[in-house]
Amino acid sequence: MKIVHDGGRSRRLIRSALPAALALALSQTIATTAFAQQADPPPDPPDDSPTSCPEGADPDAPCPLPAAGVQDLQTVEVRGVRGSIASAIALKQQATEITDSIVAEDIGKLPDNSVAAALQRVTGVQVTRGAGEVGTVLVRGLPNVVTTLNGRNVFTTTGRGIALADIPADLLQRVDVYKTSAAEHIEGGIAGLIDVRLRRPFDFEDGWTLAGGLRAVRSEQSGKTDPIGSLTVNRLWDSGVGKMGLMASASYQSQRYLESNTFNGTYDLIANPADPAEQVFMPFVVGSIYSRGDRDRKAANVSFQWQPSERSEIYFDGFYVGYQNDSQLNFWIPLPGLANPDNTESVTLRPDSNVVDSVVARDMFTLTSNQAFDDASDTWQGAVGWKWTGDNAVVNTELAYTYSTADNRSFILDTAFIAPRLRVDFSNGGASDALASNADGSAFDVTDPSHYWLEQYYDAWSRQEGKDWSWKTDATFFVDAGPVNAIDAGVRASLRKAINIAADTGGRFNVSGSQVFVDDIPGLADVTPGGLLDGEREISTSRWMIPNRRFLLDQSSVIRTAMGHDPAAPQVNPALFFDDAEDTYAAYLQANYALDIGDMPLTGRLGVRVVRLDSELKGTEIVDGVQSPVDIDKSDTEVLPNFSANLALRDDLLLRLGLGKSVTRPDFEALNPQLSLFQETETLPARGSGGNPDLDSVESTNTDLSLEWYFKPGSLLSATAFHRDIEGYIQTYASDEVIDGVSYSITRPRNTGSGSLKGIELAYTQFFDFLPGWLSGFGTQLNTTFISAETESPTGEMQDLVNVSDRAWNAILIYQRDPISARLAYNWRDDYAISFSETGAQPSAIYVAPVESLDFQLNYDVNPHMTLSLEATNLLGKATRNYFGDEYLYPRDVGSAERTISFGLRFRL
Repeated sequence: MKIVHDGGRSRRLIRSALPAALALALSQTIATTAFAQQADPPPDPPDDSPTSCPEGADPDAPCPLPAAGVQDLQTVEVRGVRGSIASAIALKQQATEITDSIVAEDIGKLPDNSVAAALQRVTGVQVTRGAGEVGTVLVRGLPNVVTTLNGRNVFTTTGRGIALADIPADLLQRVDVYKTSAAEHIEGGIAGLIDVRLRRPFDFEDGWTLAGGLRAVRSEQSGKTDPIGSLTVNRLWDSGVGKMGLMASASYQSQRYLESNTFNGTYDLIANPADPAEQVFMPFVVGSIYSRGDRDRKAANVSFQWQPSERSEIYFDGFYVGYQNDSQLNFWIPLPGLANPDNTESVTLRPDSNVVDSVVARDMFTLTSNQAFDDASDTWQGAVGWKWTGDNAVVNTELAYTYSTADNRSFILDTAFIAPRLRVDFSNGGASDALASNADGSAFDVTDPSHYWLEQYYDAWSRQEGKDWSWKTDATFFVDAGPVNAIDAGVRASLRKAINIAADTGGRFNVSGSQVFVDDIPGLADVTPGGLLDGEREISTSRWMIPNRRFLLDQSSVIRTAMGHDPAAPQVNPALFFDDAEDTYAAYLQANYALDIGDMPLTGRLGVRVVRLDSELKGTEIVDGVQSPVDIDKSDTEVLPNFSANLALRDDLLLRLGLGKSVTRPDFEALNPQLSLFQETETLPARGSGGNPDLDSVESTNTDLSLEWYFKPGSLLSATAFHRDIEGYIQTYASDEVIDGVSYSITRPRNTGSGSLKGIELAYTQFFDFLPGWLSGFGTQLNTTFISAETESPTGEMQDLVNVSDRAWNAILIYQRDPISARLAYNWRDDYAISFSETGAQPSAIYVAPVESLDFQLNYDVNPHMTLSLEATNLLGKATRNYFGDEYLYPRDVGSAERTISFGLRFRL
């Protein structure tokens, strides 16, 4: 049985904790205002301040113009975790747009494994977890984010971006999250832009630098210990023809993880098997899943910088990341929907409802299944550039090439047996619980392979390839034209290709003419691990027989032959093929201005980016079994204006306004012109599925207003309001379409109508230096986000935007004093929708219940060159849940996420 399963993970928290925490933060802020005002005033800015860059800024991009009233960043003492936070706050203060940053205090010292994990602490960022790690990153609830690497677009194969979990934190210098856009930003993200900055040679001190680290990571549920390691080597020297630097970094991460959950399928309205005159809701299918994997990531970064003179610089950057995951999903799949008046012993209902609470039936067909996967991808990017700084201009030009491949293999085998007696309980704290027994009630061994026969298999493979040549030139011209003090201008051209080749047999049953038992094939049988839900619920069946993963992938031909099919691997399915090309040409012009309103400085930008897209979409259309090639050419032009204003109400108080328009292009897979149609049968209407080459880009008109109080160096209290008018958000729906005079119900991605996303972000950061003695080492970061988001479905119904939580917050306690630094980080997000598919008469929306996590890190500096670290993730380890509309009546999943603890050593010489 091929089941698409998200394994929702969540836990509700008492919601009154946040207001109390923010009240405490505000009271502490007010108490320390006088202390902050006694700090030494910042020195006067240098005469050449328009061309002086803040600490941590990109050395290969034009220097940003300072925001009104900001303090010189050189006055901030940079040391340890406090220095990291102070640098991030200074970057935010200096920025022209509304941004948030994460800065690594030193090589390998960002206290998370990946970029995705680090970003969950940022105000307005929400994440999803699975497979033992943080996965998807959402900015203000939306996944439509442009990802760039050192300012360059980066992606994996046919995707629009790269999985941020694939970029190790060990290689980072910093990460910038842009929530408002500027004309120089690459288009494509209505949610924002995330720029990942890797280290370069000129970031280091003269001479040699050698730094690295090694950690042992214990995954608690899998019981496995795996390594994480990194190494960075840098050399700076005077070559006689200018300053040169060469840096090489490498990272390796490995994890063997184990997670599990139980699930209830959709609740169908059926005749009560014990009383056919009564209508009841009951899932047709229930079960349990173990998610197991052995994941490896390799990454490397090479960079060369040459400064022939004080005014010019030539550089080369090379980046590689490789991903490999050998994984499996072990399914236990009872089918209570097969209960009928002839085999049902009993049915109970939940109090005051017509929802089935438990059912007991005889001679029940039951499945187990193993979904075996081998997934691998490799991404390379190389770039060469030149930067020139003149008296009145800064020019940067760059040529980059990105190439990415992915190979995916899967084999799913369902095995079946007859349970003499099956009891299914739907009310086990929201978890399903099923027990197979003999007719007399004695134990039935579901781990015994002699009970099972081969029922059906799914056999698939795919290969994706993506490549891109891009060239850009950016320039800043410093002028004296009234309030305008600088003009930004630039051009960019990108030639992108995305190719997908795949095969998928769909479900194939046994057609050999005889029943094939698992025992008939030596080496096929295996047994699941125990400990389902990590003991969070009492589960009657926690181990069962499954097909062996390695056998399924390595000896697929044996399964195919035994079940009466061709032993060869499946051939390419033309319906899954696409070959898309996109040529993008962009130009922008932007004026930077500065003036005074009374005694309050006002700075900002006014600009526009114009983007031309020419695309060719190739695929295959299948109508009545006849294949026809499809080749579609499309072109469009987008005009994206932007405006920002930063008003210094005081030297330490900034009011910001951002206005603009942004777009997100459809995924290449969604644009696939493939269409498969099926004629009407006695039991099914005419139907079909496919991509949608007519999809338009999603457009968003954006307004942001932020008030930021930098009440002392390295401290911040801020509030931001935002509003997005979104047009054409893309979701999947079925709709009637007339083709050759026949009406088909066709499922494909479609543009929705008008929608909106609006909300408020609050953030507070401070170290409590005013406390006596060792208590002065404490500090805190608190932030929260409130969001309201909805869109109009193609039928005119207003629905929540998927993946958007109404509320989310972070509470981080930090300590740094002498050789000790520590961080305790709590993250919480409210429930959110993941689907609005029609699923029968019960509520169709699927929601994930509130999610929380608690992580810890402790560092001890043995000496200036060596640090010991202790880290732990998911310390709470509580069960997570999702549900169909009503959490009590229609629970869906209960899950248990992996926890890790690691011990390591870092060094720098």
